[in-house]
Amino acid sequence: MSAGGSIVLKDIPAYIMASGQSAQPFGMNVEGLRRRGFSKEVLLALRRAYKVIYRQGLTTEQAVEELEKAYSDIPEVTPLIDSLRGAHRGIIR
Repeated sequence: MSAGGSIVLKDIPAYIMASGQSAQPFGMNVEGLRRRGFSKEVLLALRRAYKVIYRQGLTTEQAVEELEKAYSDIPEVTPLIDSLRGAHRGIIR
């Protein structure tokens, strides 16, 4: 999800909100996920996955490895991992 008027130069991973001229991550679309029926446990796992991607200083490849190890049993995290793998232009940081 991106804000109006944002300039998106790199890929935005699944579930991530972006804003700005040269879009930057602005958190996860938690409200939208709640409306789609995601459980509290899944939302917690997605928030932790967000921290792995954006707060641990890992490369995208390292983040994918960490997410696969930690969240392979949660199918809702798979679209996030797939969007990281498929990011040919890199992801917003």
